[in-house]
Amino acid sequence: MNSNLNQLSKINFVYWNSRNPYFSDTYLNSSMRAALTLIKGKGYLNDFNPKQASDYVDCIENKIDSFDIDTPNFKELSYIFDLVQAWGGRMGKMPYIKTNNSTSCSRDKFDDWKDIYLRGVKFALRDSPVEALKQWRMISGLGASFSPKHLRFWTNKYPVLDSRISLLLCGSKRLLAKPEGYQEFLELIEKLSNEFNTNILEMEKALFAFSQNFYLNDTLEMKSKDLLDTTDIHVAKKISSIN
Repeated sequence: MNSNLNQLSKINFVYWNSRNPYFSDTYLNSSMRAALTLIKGKGYLNDFNPKQASDYVDCIENKIDSFDIDTPNFKELSYIFDLVQAWGGRMGKMPYIKTNNSTSCSRDKFDDWKDIYLRGVKFALRDSPVEALKQWRMISGLGASFSPKHLRFWTNKYPVLDSRISLLLCGSKRLLAKPEGYQEFLELIEKLSNEFNTNILEMEKALFAFSQNFYLNDTLEMKSKDLLDTTDIHVAKKISSIN
């Protein structure tokens, strides 16, 4: 294992896994609330009123379970897309924001890319995560860090890869540079999950919570304030010092 993985193998996995705010059944974080407020302001998800993060997860999973891939209901497909974007937090707003040279946002043009999104879903369900990501990254506003969130929910098998996770595992964002980087990510997180005798979905949940506590989104520099939890701070400091 690389230096980062060696350090991460020392964290309190059970503790950090339980601290992930995006799966909480008692809490709805401000980033998720902000994303949903913006998306509702654009006219989507107006009937969705979650009280906690797990309400998002339950709704997404139920919608996906009932979705018929062979005779797709595109209204339902767009609803699932919106739910995943809202679950992902504040940066999920990007498809709902007008670009400088456009009179409408990407989400308003869903009919233009609905087949691309559906192809990505089909690739995901066929255990072709890289091909799925290639499709989804063609959608304006979806991006490298949000397309894996859709992969995670459509498969319930492949974890999220975002800036935090790439930085933690290899000290840079290079895993996000191309869709093919996802395959290397799977190899790295599999090695780490084996250390804790867990699966890669649960491993990613713990890593995200650990990262969010100690680092800003785009760096491995230690937070200088708002550090309320010092569990495994020695590991966080070591990772920061070697990257």
